[in-house]
Amino acid sequence: MVRPLGTFGMRRPWRLDAPILAMLLNAAHDRHEGRVFAVEVGSGTGAGGPGLLDRFRNEGWSGLLIEPHPAHFAALEALHATSDRVAVLNLGISDIAANLPLHFLTPEALERNPKLARHRASIIRDRILPRGATEADLESVEVPFIRLDSVLSELGIKTAHVLVVNAGGHEEQVLRSVDLAEVGPTLVLVRSVAATPADEAIVDLLQSAGLAPFRVGGWLAGLAPGLSVPLDELLTFFNRGIGQTEVEE
Repeated sequence: MVRPLGTFGMRRPWRLDAPILAMLLNAAHDRHEGRVFAVEVGSGTGAGGPGLLDRFRNEGWSGLLIEPHPAHFAALEALHATSDRVAVLNLGISDIAANLPLHFLTPEALERNPKLARHRASIIRDRILPRGATEADLESVEVPFIRLDSVLSELGIKTAHVLVVNAGGHEEQVLRSVDLAEVGPTLVLVRSVAATPADEAIVDLLQSAGLAPFRVGGWLAGLAPGLSVPLDELLTFFNRGIGQTEVEE
């Protein structure tokens, strides 16, 4: 049950996004007493996203990381080369099984567009090309795509406590490739663009799986019933601890 407490305003609300995501990951960690298994679709090089790398390295999490881009996968594989708790796969995830072209910008195009994310890739061609770009700025590679439920079944994975999906505009299809309710995640984080048909479809999929959807920056967060952040953690974050220095926004 949501009980409104009034309106909270700050000058730069986006500054709350990273700590809120961290609180959600903390909540999943606490619920499963640190024995968290995470599945991430679209891991990139492994150093970005909502902060799973630190959980794998320092908090005992284990997981399956999936990345279709060959070069990004090579960096991801090297990052976890010595880990016995993290598995990595070089393939794409969709609600169909097929070989599909994955598009990404050339190094030269990225140099001319420094504000763009370095690891952008998508099967949606027009999503990758920035304004003013040409076909010469685009590279493509054919990648095998399969359903997530097939991957989990093949590996004998029945449960994922945390599911993260960042698939370059293909997030809805990723979620449709698995029975979320059967996998039973405590927390689902999905990259999504608000006020789009895909965003609305993702919200419906989360709700159909019994998850409560919330928006945190560019993520849709699906929370399992009863998932909670300790009150002292929230109060500490908002500088309400005795002896703390309050920071004005």
